[in-house]
Order: sequence, then C-alpha cells, then structure tokens
Amino acid sequence: MKINVRSGFVAVVGLANAGKSTVINGLLGERLLISSAKKQTTRRHVRCILSGDSYQLILVDTPGLHQPKNKLGEYMVQEIFTTLENCDVILYIMDATKPSFNLLDEHNGKQPIVLALNKSDLLPTDEVKQMVEKYRAEGRFASVVPISGLLGRNLDQLVDSIKALLPQGDYLYPPDQIMDCDYRFLASELIREQALLLLDEEVPHGIAVEIDSFSEDDAQANISATINVERESHKGIVIGKGGSMLKKIGRGSRLEIQKLMDKKVHLKLWVKVKKNWRKDSQQMKWLGYK
Repeated sequence: MKINVRSGFVAVVGLANAGKSTVINGLLGERLLISSAKKQTTRRHVRCILSGDSYQLILVDTPGLHQPKNKLGEYMVQEIFTTLENCDVILYIMDATKPSFNLLDEHNGKQPIVLALNKSDLLPTDEVKQMVEKYRAEGRFASVVPISGLLGRNLDQLVDSIKALLPQGDYLYPPDQIMDCDYRFLASELIREQALLLLDEEVPHGIAVEIDSFSEDDAQANISATINVERESHKGIVIGKGGSMLKKIGRGSRLEIQKLMDKKVHLKLWVKVKKNWRKDSQQMKWLGYK
C-alpha cells in the first residue's frame, strides 16, 4: 500500500567551511560524512537519507563553493550546480559568524530555499534574532532557521521547515537506508579524512584514495588502499620518518572504519605518485572523479 509521505531531494549547499557535512551528520544522528577545518573537504555529492513516519529527505551534500584552480576544482563546482538543477529544495548552510550568499547570487532556479544560520551558538542571542528577522524580511527564503550542527540545536525545526516544502508521494528509498553509497566508498573517504586531519598545508588537498581490494564476512573486513599524491616530495611526507605518518593515518582510518562497520578491520595502505593528477582529466577519471 502506498504511504502518503513528503519526500524529495534536498541540495545542501554553501561556502567552504560553513559546516554542511556537520549539519547532515547532526540531522542523521551519525557521523557518516567526513569533515575537517580545512576547506574543500567534500569533493563529490553524497546522498544521505533521513526518514520519518511521514517524510523522507534525501540530503545531497556538495563541495563548498570556491574559485577553481585546477580540473578537480572545476569538477567540484560542477557537482554543486548539477545538484541544484535536480533538487526539490535548496538548504543553504551559512556560517552565521561570516554571512555570505555568493552561491545564491549565481543560481536562478525556482526551488524554494531554506536558510540555516549555522554556528549561531557562537553569537549573542539578540544578534541571532536580528539576523533571522533581517533575512526573513528579504522574502527570498521560504524559511530561516538558526541552528548549530555541532550541538544539534534546532535541527528538528530545520527538518520541519524542509519537509513542508517537499512534494507528497512515497518513499524514494527503503526507510531503513541511510546512504546511497557502500562501505568501499566510505572507507576511502575515512582514509582521506585522516590525511586531512594529520597533514599540513597543500599536501592533503592533493591526495586521492583508491580502494585496491575490499572483502568482508560477518566477523571482519580486509581492505587494501592506495593513497595517491601529486609529487614525490609529498610521498615522503605522507609516509613520514620510518613510516610513522602512514602508520598514524592507517591507525586512525582503521578505528573509524571499524566504528562504521561494527567489526574488526585489517587495513593495508600504500603510497604512490600520480604527478599533478588534479590538473589531468584522464587521471581524474581514473581516480573516480568523472
């Protein structure tokens, strides 16, 4: 029997470091998407599925809007606008401490926009109230909600605002499904996250992770992965003295993958050089950025 629910695709967009992935993790109550203080952590759109008794939100996480400097940057910006063209609602995550609407100025779509003022917990209550009133008065937002993705503040109100704008129909995914990607992809992302957390400067942004082999049974998973870097000097940094950095990346990744899969994980990491891969369309396709 068809269930009458409100369901649809929600493009989660905003500038780099606005906290998009943190908000999605907060909405789902699980840490599914990688996040870090470094910009452009998200590289491709990822669908996370939030289901309730009368709604299903397919939250499409996108890269932060930025001025592209290479083929990878161009790919990431294209991911944003492709997502915008195919969504029912736009959820614009704005860092309330650094207001900016660059993305909205470039988008002329007709989808309703919900504005989430993230990190509002860092501002005085009166200032947040004034900000909400100001943006509501502009008239271009269907709803304005002050939130904290990190603390989980007002996320229920945010869900209510979004689902009211979605079309009525049926579930688009099974109600118990929370993502449309597999553990293989998530493992590669968790390895890349550790590189982002542990490495400095430009090195982590030039990293792409390939899963070479992935097998599992009820008790454990065996994973072999390659960390690709752009320069020979970066390879030495990722490996570290006596392999110390690679061991740190491997240990952190393995623990996070074990939490996700809820089973013992055996992880082997290798490091290879793919010279200037972010500027090479063919190498980008080989690494999965199509």
